[in-house]
Amino acid sequence: MSSKKFLATRIIVMVILALLAFQFEMGMAVNVAKQPTLPPFGFSLGRVSNALNQIGVVAVIHASLGVGLVLFSIVSLILALRSGVRSVQVFGSLAFVATCLALTTGLLYTLSGFQNDGLSEGMVTNFLLTFTFNFLEMYFLKPAPKT
Repeated sequence: MSSKKFLATRIIVMVILALLAFQFEMGMAVNVAKQPTLPPFGFSLGRVSNALNQIGVVAVIHASLGVGLVLFSIVSLILALRSGVRSVQVFGSLAFVATCLALTTGLLYTLSGFQNDGLSEGMVTNFLLTFTFNFLEMYFLKPAPKT
């Protein structure tokens, strides 16, 4: 595998892994923060924003970073699919799906009024899968050894 051919893909995956580390820290801060007990509510950007603001700025950063990670994941998916390397394509696709599921379970947890712990656990599980799949994608993007 050519070292230069996959440089952009390796860079975007490295950025995603670094952002995931920051996302983990923000998630832990939200987890230990005093979360309000809200009744479940229907989707509305205003209501979601209101609920996150009741926890604090760290929750807003965590949620915004989650959306940003999905956007980076879309770019990574496109680059992975264009790579022509089956393992990169598979793990890039799985990373994208897990990222979207983490965002979805996070949104649903917020809509539950921060009461459905199963959705919170789903967010954590999909975070771990996202990190693992991105790490494996990075592994399969490694340059060929120089001979």
